[in-house]
Amino acid sequence: MPVSDSPIHAFLAAMATPDLDAALSLFAPEPTLGTAFGVEATGLKDVKRELGNYFAELRSAEHDVRSEWHPEPGVWIAELTATYELTDFSKRGPYRRAIIVRAEDDGIHELRIFGAHELRLSEGGLTYKDVRGPHGWLPTL
Repeated sequence: MPVSDSPIHAFLAAMATPDLDAALSLFAPEPTLGTAFGVEATGLKDVKRELGNYFAELRSAEHDVRSEWHPEPGVWIAELTATYELTDFSKRGPYRRAIIVRAEDDGIHELRIFGAHELRLSEGGLTYKDVRGPHGWLPTL
């Protein structure tokens, strides 16, 4: 069941197009962004860089929110699947995701994305921020 006025839905809408300015406008002045592969961006400049790198290879994204909770003031949690179309028109997904957001009146203070397609243990040595599979880049947000 959707939660009204969820910052998660606003963020997913910005990802769908993708619209970096719209996504950044949702964040507080000193946010933290955690991606599904362990990248941690702290501060608006780092969040902009991380999202900019991500959006640069993304043509569009579709999200199907399966469950959503607002367990206490300022906290939202969503379980969803994400499907991505990259700039080369290839498709990736659907991938299972969980998103946790902590927000106040001035915007998102913390956004953490967890993913269900981790690298195999035998893939040691690769950085998570530049994950490439047999068919190209794997979106890490």
